[in-house]
Amino acid sequence: MRLLPQDRAQRTMAVGTFVNTIGNGMYMTVMVMYFTRSVGLPAAQVGLGLTVAGLVGLVAGVPVGHLADRRGPREVSVALGVLSAVVMAAFTLVHVFWQFLLAAVVENLVASSVRAARGAMIARFGGEEKAVFRAYLRSVTNVGIALGGVLGGLALVFDTRAWYVTLIGINAATFVVTALITVRVPRLPPLPVPAGANRWIALGDRRFLAASGLMALMSMQFEVLLFAAPLWIAKLGHAPRWTVGALLIVNTVLVAVLQVRMSRGVDTVAKGVRATIRSGWIFAAAAVLFGSIGWVPGWAAVVVLLVAAAVHSVGEIVQQAGVFELSYGLAAEHAQGQYQGLASMMTGGAMALAPGIYSLACVDWAPAGWFVVGAVFAAAGCAMPWAVRVRPPAVLEGDVAAEAATVPVAAAAV
Repeated sequence: MRLLPQDRAQRTMAVGTFVNTIGNGMYMTVMVMYFTRSVGLPAAQVGLGLTVAGLVGLVAGVPVGHLADRRGPREVSVALGVLSAVVMAAFTLVHVFWQFLLAAVVENLVASSVRAARGAMIARFGGEEKAVFRAYLRSVTNVGIALGGVLGGLALVFDTRAWYVTLIGINAATFVVTALITVRVPRLPPLPVPAGANRWIALGDRRFLAASGLMALMSMQFEVLLFAAPLWIAKLGHAPRWTVGALLIVNTVLVAVLQVRMSRGVDTVAKGVRATIRSGWIFAAAAVLFGSIGWVPGWAAVVVLLVAAAVHSVGEIVQQAGVFELSYGLAAEHAQGQYQGLASMMTGGAMALAPGIYSLACVDWAPAGWFVVGAVFAAAGCAMPWAVRVRPPAVLEGDVAAEAATVPVAAAAV
């Protein structure tokens, strides 16, 4: 993998992503501790506020994606970057719950908008290998967040308001720097809309809705290492707590090293479907490993957990390679921002439900619940061939529809 892409626009976007994700990593590390220990909000209020804000924020994706298609994703991204900095700085002025809730709602609306505009930019600048470029940005994101997490750990060590506020301020500054970097990306003219095309084509595209629903369901896998596994480890108590951090390190390293390499061959809709099927079975295998740690001694549980994290991480890489190809390959070229906003909205909704589902299945109902979760992932992956065979809107018929018709044959070869 090259350190930086050869294309100037892609290189600029990669640098901007790296700067921004370092700031995001710092904020993610200190967020909960800042609001509970420095601001003084009860943990239950922080959790409630973040959940409500996350759900409300989902509604911005499709309209802002549409705006990016019609006005240009660069301009929309720059404006959102500046707005993100203002909202982030506002968190330092929060003292009571309603202020926190208001700021969190606005922050999530802006974040959802950023993802939609960014998706449109990737679609326009990704060339013939949009999925590979997005995979590259994902590797950059993982490295940036990991570095930011290390820096954020300093604030947790000192545990003072001054440190928390400083890191939040630095995160706000990274949004401004990223916006200035984005200005250097070439301007993109709005794409012409085909005659007779539905203005809100993504919302009426049943094939994309079906495929995105399955992709969103499988994207709940992100919470396995972040939420389900830590709670399961804590409940059993016979594996050291440091194992939780080790699982995340395994995931971060594997994704950073392998995401681009394993995404290169996934360059058609049919291959995206096959990757999705494979990832479902890989997630199922990892779930079986996670569920079985209670049946082995503590030292063996650590080994099984590390293997499970590695297996799950490979599944994540394969699944995301499929997501990258399907989310762009099944979308109308003139409305990529709108489509990516819709995909982000559906994934965000599934992610919001994941903690509640995992707390029941992977903790209260464990170990059987782990096996059920694995079976759901496998079933969702196997259902993808059906989703891409759903008839697309007229404006999408042609090469992509013809390729989708070959999916049953490709899937049978898995």
